[in-house]
Amino acid sequence: MSERKKLYEDTASKLRQTIAWRKRTSRTLQILRGACFLLFCLAVVGSLTATFTGVLAYLVPALPLIGLFAAAALNETIEYRQHIDRVRLYLNDLQLHRIDRNWTAITELPFTVPDENFHVAKDLDLFGKASLFKLICLAQTPLGIQRLGDWFLNPASPDEIQRRQHAVAELKDNHHLREELQLLSHTVSKAQTEPEELLDWANGELWLEPRKWLLWLGRISAITVLLSGIWFLVPGSPKMILGILLMALIGIHIVLTVVFAGSIHAIFNSVGYRQRDVSTYVDLFRLAKSLSPQSELLSGIQQDLVTGKKNAVACVGQLQAIIGIAQMRRSGLMFLVYILLQFLFLVDVHTLNWLESWHKKYARRVGDWLEAVATWEALSSLSNLAYHQPDWSFPVVESAFKSSQQSIEAKSLGHPLLPDDQRVCNDVTVGPRDSILLVTGSNMSGKSTLLRSIGMNCALAQAGCVVCSTQMKMPAVQIETSMRIGDSVSDGISFFMAELKRLREITVEAESLAEQSEVNSADDGDKRMLLFLLDEILQGTNSKERQIAVIRVCEYLLDSGAIGAISTHDLELAEAEGLRQKCQTVHFREFFEDGVDGKKEMSFDYVMRQGVSPTTNALKLLELVGLSDRGHDSRKSE
Repeated sequence: MSERKKLYEDTASKLRQTIAWRKRTSRTLQILRGACFLLFCLAVVGSLTATFTGVLAYLVPALPLIGLFAAAALNETIEYRQHIDRVRLYLNDLQLHRIDRNWTAITELPFTVPDENFHVAKDLDLFGKASLFKLICLAQTPLGIQRLGDWFLNPASPDEIQRRQHAVAELKDNHHLREELQLLSHTVSKAQTEPEELLDWANGELWLEPRKWLLWLGRISAITVLLSGIWFLVPGSPKMILGILLMALIGIHIVLTVVFAGSIHAIFNSVGYRQRDVSTYVDLFRLAKSLSPQSELLSGIQQDLVTGKKNAVACVGQLQAIIGIAQMRRSGLMFLVYILLQFLFLVDVHTLNWLESWHKKYARRVGDWLEAVATWEALSSLSNLAYHQPDWSFPVVESAFKSSQQSIEAKSLGHPLLPDDQRVCNDVTVGPRDSILLVTGSNMSGKSTLLRSIGMNCALAQAGCVVCSTQMKMPAVQIETSMRIGDSVSDGISFFMAELKRLREITVEAESLAEQSEVNSADDGDKRMLLFLLDEILQGTNSKERQIAVIRVCEYLLDSGAIGAISTHDLELAEAEGLRQKCQTVHFREFFEDGVDGKKEMSFDYVMRQGVSPTTNALKLLELVGLSDRGHDSRKSE
């Protein structure tokens, strides 16, 4: 990690020096522009007052004028480069903040979590202020952000996970390509392009298609005008008849222009606007040439964008040429040329036909191009985490019903959101079926952190990313959690009832997955088992009823073929009838030491140990915060 951090720090230092140099250069050029303008004014005065005569009357004012334009052009380039360097510095600093887990300094990108994923996303910190998404996401385009978010929420099949892993491994060390991709996608995001509008046009209907007669009339009349004009130049041709014919055809073209120009030009204007949207993506498309793909996903991206028969760069180049002709009428000098061509040959009709021909051949590909960029951004984001965390590993994810992998087995599993110097890792096993990992321990000792570590790493694994573990094997799972349940005053639901509703949703999902597992089909490789992570559930009732309810929930989930972990303060739960033979018990401990002022201080090592916790700390915590039994102490002193 220190090597990566030093790279970003060195880059930031160089960029700041470059920005400062460009700023000084820009100021110098501005002074030079002012000086050139002043010299130009003096030279003009000199020429008007005959101070300079002959060639000098023109040459002397021309030299400072040329200098003025040159300084202005150079200054514009310098300021543009300075802007790019500032963006690079901003993106580079974000990388440093990611390494340091400086959450407040990392930009939070907009992503709306669907209602069905709300609990898991909230419980596992997949999105939000300090989250996996914030740590990983380099995507800037709307589709790229959406793609990465969907990967976190919708686990891929084992085969797709393997394809993503190959692509991520290939991109991992290509730091400069990742930087260029992020820079260009940032530029696209600031251009306020709307891919949905572009896709609407690509999927829209054609205006000329139901008006074939207009196209054929335009073709026939244009050929007639051309041939008549050539014949008119032949000696002995009937010039009177040809002249009348030409005037008649021009008259027809003028009438057709008056009738249809409004509709056709509206299409040109609309598509011209969309074309500008696509043009902002062109540099992104061209960047795919820098790929030297070995993996299947990256090969597909490159083919879509730069190498295939219908690749984005070539097709958008054709579109730009067509729009250039269509917008010819907007140029002052070219407007007269446009009028001549329109009245002679109905150029609008032919241009619209070329545009619609392009639409028929390539418009459906626009969605594929934008999707390719989105996938590339998502893969680049995952590869960035792999680059920052070289000690993390790619997990092995297998089908839950096509292999013997029925449990999650992880070596040195840690919490992905914690900095490296604060993270404590443990060997963890969840499963196999008909068993439950029961996590006990005192308050603040690390129980909830362990559950979130399991869930987050499973989400990373099934997105195709590296995981915070030196080695991890797991079946394909669907994650369900109950950790941060709250009451809802507006819905009239208490904390206890809200928790019961959530547990019911989990058991229903477990039952559904169990039914699917009993059906043999060709899609068995995509089937998954349920992974439940329950943190201190059913706290809203008395201890006796809570224990009975927890046992019932666990038995139901285990009978449905699910695997999972549950944290609890109820130390008797491990010995309860119905769970005694199914619990794998682990615990976390606290330690009390004498502080500087003689008071006891509590500390944790966050190391997971086998068995049920031998200690509790609630009363000791009361004492530490000054809430000991004063009455008891006073009576004891008497």
